[in-house]
Amino acid sequence: MSYDIYQHIGRRIREERVRRGWTQEQLADKIEVHTSFIGQLERGLKKPSLVTLKKLADIFGIKAGDLLAEGPPPKAQSLQRGFENLLQGYSLKQQAFLYDVFRRLARQFKKFPPYEPGS
Repeated sequence: MSYDIYQHIGRRIREERVRRGWTQEQLADKIEVHTSFIGQLERGLKKPSLVTLKKLADIFGIKAGDLLAEGPPPKAQSLQRGFENLLQGYSLKQQAFLYDVFRRLARQFKKFPPYEPGS
């Protein structure tokens, strides 16, 4: 079986879309393409342009290179970008407040067993 970069990119797009709980139609709406195009991308049948890869990366909150990477993006980097995205649009004062709330929550979590996603 030969390696196909477009099938790889398609798998990565599907992983990121599913991770967010989005349908193909929702993703298509977000990047302003037809739903069938997303399906074809995910199956490696269509070749995304650089502009499309950049749009997808921006919507997912990842780097365009993460869609090309051979493995999933490092979880820590993905989570860090997620936190950065959450803070966008807030003033510095609001960001400081949210940081303080998160810091206090993190201290409380140390008192409880670790959270296991899916449990």
